[in-house]
Amino acid sequence: APAPPPPPSDNKSAEPAAPSPAENKAGGADDDPAWAKKSMRKRCECEMCLSGKATTHNDESHDQSLEQNLSVAGLNLRIVGGTTKCARVMVKFFERLYKDDSLKGKKVVEVGSGTGLVGMCLGLLGGKVTLTDQSYVMDVLDYNIAKIRKQADAAKKSFEVKTQEHVWGTDTSTLPAPDVVVGSDLIFAHEGIEPLCKSLKALVQKSDPKKRAVCYIAVIRRFEWENQFFKLMDENFHSEKAHTDGDIVIYKYVWKGGKSQSEESKTTAGST
Repeated sequence: APAPPPPPSDNKSAEPAAPSPAENKAGGADDDPAWAKKSMRKRCECEMCLSGKATTHNDESHDQSLEQNLSVAGLNLRIVGGTTKCARVMVKFFERLYKDDSLKGKKVVEVGSGTGLVGMCLGLLGGKVTLTDQSYVMDVLDYNIAKIRKQADAAKKSFEVKTQEHVWGTDTSTLPAPDVVVGSDLIFAHEGIEPLCKSLKALVQKSDPKKRAVCYIAVIRRFEWENQFFKLMDENFHSEKAHTDGDIVIYKYVWKGGKSQSEESKTTAGST
């Protein structure tokens, strides 16, 4: 998900963990830019938590320290900028799903990459990955990718990962035609739902018509209005719960049909 802005100064912050000696080889905390040393507030203030409907958003599993050490695809990675529980659950899910090397050589597009944890995991699992987000997130993404690339090279692991700017709802013509589309913890603003669904639909429509790309979206429920996302996705996709971990659900979306972008453009042009 997109990287959050710095929190107010009076928020309670999580203390970052110290990197291990092995991780220091790829660059330690002293090498980080200023933004990497900031912290997010730890306590969730979403609608579900404030109303009492959610009880787990504030436990330690939701640690969002802006410096984290994680084991991913056989490497001990140090990620700066923060990771969410959705992303960490998704990483473990993909490690199991693609343990047979079935992702090798496939094109993956991640939407709303944030600090890039999920996409980088898929790169370490053999995918040819394009991480996308808005322009202000690119520095975070490129920084983490450069650090992880050094570790992957040292371990002689494949790591075909690149970044590209993409704002949800805008043109996808310059993005690769994917085999897999992924995203984690993307539903955070009501006005972003329709553009997000538009991008997911457009990316799948770019894929091979004989074997459409599959989407995996990790979700944590925070607001009642999030139902709009599921309603829009159900218009063009079959959905199933691929994995559940506490309050995190990973949905698998498979294309079932609908108007192509060109058909929609013609319809719009004809009505003007």
